Amino acid sequence: MNQIISQHGWAFDSSLWKELKKIYIKNNWIWQDGERGYFNKTLVSPKWINNNSNKGKNIIIIHSLGIHLIDKNTLINASHAIFINSFYQFIPDNKDRKLIIKSLERMKKKLNNQEIKPMLNEFYKNSFFPNEINLNFQKTISSKFDNANISHLKSDFDKLSINNKPPLLVSKDCNVLIIKSISDRILNNNSSTSFIELMSKTQTKNQGF
Repeated sequence: MNQIISQHGWAFDSSLWKELKKIYIKNNWIWQDGERGYFNKTLVSPKWINNNSNKGKNIIIIHSLGIHLIDKNTLINASHAIFINSFYQFIPDNKDRKLIIKSLERMKKKLNNQEIKPMLNEFYKNSFFPNEINLNFQKTISSKFDNANISHLKSDFDKLSINNKPPLLVSKDCNVLIIKSISDRILNNNSSTSFIELMSKTQTKNQGF
């Protein structure tokens, strides 16, 4: 039995995987979405389905902050992991640190007033750059802004400031694929590189699929 568990990043929701999910389900994979409940959806933290056979794959697909949002036992028991623009520490240890901290402070203030809509739209624009925002995604998310769960958004937003010692995130036997956008306007290159170095130190077997 082959399984996939996905986890979207901050200010996104599980509709991010809609088209990819269809393909895998059509090919008899079991797909479960982690959901943080930002936009009128129920909070969901999926677990692996017990499988008596060792032949199946347990694949996690994680976007951005999702590495701090997914259940840790789900993470450590994955046989394969795909990280998309992921990081452990978002705030870099370089000359950009102060600028990024100030930017995060401005964003958090906008979560408290009517500026949330333009702020999130700008965030999505930068997240998809250099591509245009996916129209299906934009339509799905924009229609839910009025029902945004501000408390959930703010609580998870604070995880961007995590600065402790990184633990073992996945099994040492996990096959890992890291995808990084060259033109990323959200994730600092230093933070991305640090994450790649972290995974390289903890992995002892295959890198990639």
